[in-house]
Amino acid sequence: MSVSLSISLAELERLRNAILETDLKRSNPKNEYELLRIEDGDISIVVYKSGKVVHNDTEASRRVIDRILERERDYDLLLGSDEVGKGEWYGPLVVVCAAITPPDILRLRKIGVKDSKLLGRTQLEKLATEIIGKGTIYRDVTLMPETYNKMYSEFQKEHKSLNDMMAWSHATAISSTLAYVSPGRTKIVIDKFDVKKTDLRLESAKVKSENVEIIQSSKGDTELPVSVASIIAKSLFEKKVDDLNKIVGVDLRSAKPKDIDPQVLPTVAKLHFANVRAVLDSAKSGADGRG
Repeated sequence: MSVSLSISLAELERLRNAILETDLKRSNPKNEYELLRIEDGDISIVVYKSGKVVHNDTEASRRVIDRILERERDYDLLLGSDEVGKGEWYGPLVVVCAAITPPDILRLRKIGVKDSKLLGRTQLEKLATEIIGKGTIYRDVTLMPETYNKMYSEFQKEHKSLNDMMAWSHATAISSTLAYVSPGRTKIVIDKFDVKKTDLRLESAKVKSENVEIIQSSKGDTELPVSVASIIAKSLFEKKVDDLNKIVGVDLRSAKPKDIDPQVLPTVAKLHFANVRAVLDSAKSGADGRG
């Protein structure tokens, strides 16, 4: 039986050190995709250039893998927060915060959890179903277009930006998740977009405490808790887009705002996008001309 997972560059370096320290026997790669191959008694480990690792499920191989994997032993709980839909003119803004424990990490990595940008929709949906099915605690803030547009307008009236609205959404999802988990030493990783605004919202939501470490990282999507949140968020986003597609009778993913009836457009689109505004302005001008 073979087991596969992805490893980071730091873990790859630890694997190389483990090979040198224990004199594990290396074999020549069998194809252009292999970076490293170990064949030593009961140990069989193949590292691919993509970062994927495949090993046989023996105690000896598991010891090597366990030795190189990064651990989060200093924490009782790991939270990741990420958003989907910010860059699309259609569909909702979905922010998800997911909570996992350090023992969950290896299991999630073994089923293929990684940066959601590297996953096709079929694989993403399968992982989302498995992650949620295993009881992963998460909370989402899903702003459908009509709600999103109303909130965006209200934030603008207060001279606030989209980043303020996103910071509110992240802080709300994080505080809601924390309300459903046991207290303990907690690490929260947020895919960074605006440190100052996010920090203020987290403080307002009373997320900060001596027991909580908050990290806003530009490489947050490489952190497993953020990957879990992103996979769930993308799954929710895609399902909501499927629902909206039924309203307009086209696939919004491949459509343009001009393909949508201007009267229906506000129910499926984010109105501050320039291409959406252009369609609505054109429709208004046409109506005014006829009047």
